[in-house]
Amino acid sequence: MSEKEIIKALDALAKADEGMEVSPQLELRLRTAFRKKYRRRVWPYTAFVLAAAAALVVFLALKPKPQNVPSHAAIITAPAPVVQPRAEAPVVDPQPVRAAVHRARRPAQPQEIMTDFFPLMAAPPPFDRGEIVRVALPAAAMRTVGLPVDETRLADRVQADVLVGEEGLARAIRFVRFVQ
Repeated sequence: MSEKEIIKALDALAKADEGMEVSPQLELRLRTAFRKKYRRRVWPYTAFVLAAAAALVVFLALKPKPQNVPSHAAIITAPAPVVQPRAEAPVVDPQPVRAAVHRARRPAQPQEIMTDFFPLMAAPPPFDRGEIVRVALPAAAMRTVGLPVDETRLADRVQADVLVGEEGLARAIRFVRFVQ
């Protein structure tokens, strides 16, 4: 069937269906009823958004402001010791003893020492986003990227950060050690 034949057939079908159309008044009533039934109700959503915005403004207005606290050490003056004067020695006016009170020091946090990232793929696909995951691996995994490992320590566990792409493929690895 050619394009001209298809156009003729569609024209003939349109002429045959001309008498089957609905009157304009009935079409108008149907459109009005449909719009009334499926009209979007905007007011409940608007009220919800306005209430959430008002709550946020009130929360931020009532949030306590941070206060600056001086970080200097307090100086305490101890009472002067009682000195019995001797006849031979001159009397010396004792000076108050000053002792500095220091804050309790926190125990030293272990420091992380990390290697550079070693690639795990020869030709990786394009990279948009990823996530770093901390894992514990046998020390033998360090050999796969060319790092030397003592034969007696191959089964020891080591910490590593693995860079995983959004497609779930491990792309790179770095090894982590903690020191005090």
